[in-house]
Amino acid sequence: MKKVLLLLFACFSSLFWRDAGGNISAQDIHFSQFNASPQNLNPAQTGLFDGDWRFVGNQRSQWASVPVPYRTYSLSTDTRLKKSFLGGTIALGLIANTDKSGDSKLSTTNVYASASFIRKLNRDSTHFISVGVQPGVTTKVFNPSALTFDSQYDGDSYNPALPSGENFTNYRITYFDAGAGIAYLYRKNKRLFANIGVSALHLTRPKELFFGNSGSRLDIKTTVSGIVEFPVSEKLDIVPTCLYSHQGKYDETVAGGFAKYFLTPVDGMTTAVSLGGLYRFKDAFIIAGNVDYRNFNVGVSYDVNTSKLIAATNYRGGFEISVIYIFRKIVPFVAKKRVCPVYM
Repeated sequence: MKKVLLLLFACFSSLFWRDAGGNISAQDIHFSQFNASPQNLNPAQTGLFDGDWRFVGNQRSQWASVPVPYRTYSLSTDTRLKKSFLGGTIALGLIANTDKSGDSKLSTTNVYASASFIRKLNRDSTHFISVGVQPGVTTKVFNPSALTFDSQYDGDSYNPALPSGENFTNYRITYFDAGAGIAYLYRKNKRLFANIGVSALHLTRPKELFFGNSGSRLDIKTTVSGIVEFPVSEKLDIVPTCLYSHQGKYDETVAGGFAKYFLTPVDGMTTAVSLGGLYRFKDAFIIAGNVDYRNFNVGVSYDVNTSKLIAATNYRGGFEISVIYIFRKIVPFVAKKRVCPVYM
């Protein structure tokens, strides 16, 4: 029974979702700035950007007011191959996530490879469709030395010298996992676009078991997401965005938007500031902002907790930061015809 309780606690120590009734349950890691972690959002987003290489970093610190805060990190990169394939383009990516939570220091590490096939749907290159897959490996480890057990209480207080009475034989599990997705991109120009995608993760339904031969299988996680940007004045764009995820009997719905104000370009490159907010239903208000400068996009957000957990969090949720760097090669100009000197 103690082992079962420990396993439940380890699951509880992951990031949390809420079902329709507001109940808490452990699910996948997630970011409030979901559009700033494209490969976590949808494998089909791999390579779906304007540039040659994209590098992304995300960090989330959640519930600093509780005794053991939760920390999540993600690093990824993706690029498109030069050669065309079946009238489209192949894009490849790599992503690594790590999450540590709870007294048992339950550590989750994901390493996934992403691949997508991107094809334009019309001649003027404004409509694109992308199909992606994402195989990878997940490892989970916990440390029982930081836990306490009933047998270590001598009647009045906790005595760490007493034996725990537990015989743990497995502190680590590793399993193969895979996901897939599809995305549609409409881009007329840098200020008018729409990106809509649907993904399904944990298609292999891997088992998560630390003890014995029985264990729960991960439910398939389906996600629908969308972001639109359109100008309302010479220097101001509106950027609505939303996300809906479903895994087993649990749901996550996030909706909101940004106002994006364009500043004077720097070296001919876009410079803009975006401010806005999102609402994760029955969980938190999210205050967010980001800056576009040269090839960088830097975003910050903060979750103001509104769920029943406010008794422990005092409305304090999670702080998050994202950094996206897009590398663009400068193609040298080569004249196709002989150019006459201006003095002739």
